[in-house]
Amino acid sequence: MRESLVRIWTLVVKDVIQLRRDWLLTVFIVLGPLSELLLVGWATSSHIEHLPTAILDVDRSAESRALVAALENSRTFDVSDYPVSPTEVGELVDRGAVVVGVIVPDGFGAGITSLAAEPPQVQVILDGADPTASEVAQLSIEGVIGTLAQRVLLDQAGPLADRGEVIRAEVRVRYNEDLSEANYTIPSEMGLMLMGVAMMIASLGIARERELGTLEQIMVTPMRPVEVTIGKAIPAALFSYINFVAMLAVTVWVFKVPFRGSLPLFLVLALFYLFVELGWGLMVSAFSSTQQQALMLAFLVMMVEMIFSGYAFPVENMPRFLALASNLVPIKHWLLVMRAVMLKGVGLETVWPQLLALAALGVVIMTITVLVLRRRLTTE
Repeated sequence: MRESLVRIWTLVVKDVIQLRRDWLLTVFIVLGPLSELLLVGWATSSHIEHLPTAILDVDRSAESRALVAALENSRTFDVSDYPVSPTEVGELVDRGAVVVGVIVPDGFGAGITSLAAEPPQVQVILDGADPTASEVAQLSIEGVIGTLAQRVLLDQAGPLADRGEVIRAEVRVRYNEDLSEANYTIPSEMGLMLMGVAMMIASLGIARERELGTLEQIMVTPMRPVEVTIGKAIPAALFSYINFVAMLAVTVWVFKVPFRGSLPLFLVLALFYLFVELGWGLMVSAFSSTQQQALMLAFLVMMVEMIFSGYAFPVENMPRFLALASNLVPIKHWLLVMRAVMLKGVGLETVWPQLLALAALGVVIMTITVLVLRRRLTTE
């Protein structure tokens, strides 16, 4: 046992020295994930405001002017154009000059004040090329119109006006009270970066030895395939974990994403997940003949994991077969664990099914990696 640990430690020291000498890779490992996390955080931590907007008021009544004023006073919209025809509104949206086009039809004011059975409709044209901005604009316009309609209803409701409101809706949002998109995207990006860095570093380990011709020297030593696997995994885990802790600090202290769970538990679970992903990287490295092949295969695996992670595309919307196949992707389970611990403050009693799935995937991946590595070492 002691001799085995000595051999593993020797390989770990060797890989750490190689990584330290490759300064370009070291800079990429340290600054790459942090830079992407900062960019994503700055892009998603602020609300969407000042959308270029065009408004055509055909009615020109007191009610239509009140609606236009409400839209102008909203921070969501920046009214930059006042076209004279519906065709011009459509042309502005087509050219990308505005994201939102609003047309207030003739008879809008009369339809509101008379409380007709068929309420007047405001035509809204949104630039669907930017779905996020369009969704925010739609919700904001619905809110402005709803507020205006309620005000008119109160003015005409007689005794109901003394109550101050007609309908009271009590809405409670748990775990993300401000509905901040950053509380979802930044932790997800942090999980993806942990997966990417671990897989890329691990994928280069054995492929580098094979490309430099030093794999034969390792083969003539008493080291067994499982010892080579462990020795290659430890440096990758060390660098990836340090990077993850730095990203966690940026997430909590810079972007103020709440952390409600147990920090020691979270760090242990992150290390546990890290070794699962390292198995993928080492398997890719064992299959690759050069470092370029290893990076290309690692990138392919990362793309598949991202698609099935549920971050970019909801798993629930996938066909049944693909939704079931997503359970074979480790990062899907890790993102559920990470959000639950960070945002909800839960413990092992809640996330144990995901951890059990990660453990099973880790055993399968590492077993296949050792078998593949043993086969490659004995055939070369």
